[in-house]
Amino acid sequence: LGMCEERIQNLESIGFKWGKEHVSKQQSWVEMFEELKLFKTIHGHTNVPRTGANPRLGTWVSSQRTGYRYFKAGNKQTCRGMCEE
Repeated sequence: LGMCEERIQNLESIGFKWGKEHVSKQQSWVEMFEELKLFKTIHGHTNVPRTGANPRLGTWVSSQRTGYRYFKAGNKQTCRGMCEE
């Protein structure tokens, strides 16, 4: 289906954003951390699968573990969000 003025107005009327909103890396990290805390409260662990209900969180958790390994190895340039930027 094509886009027409009416559809554009309908989308905008509910607050649809056409471009990605700028979210700082720190804000994004904090939001994902809050999601992880909620996951742990519900499931009792932090082993989030990369498939299933929240693949974005699972990918983020995996990235944090990778970043931790880089950080512990002294490679702070690829620590993937383990350090404030």
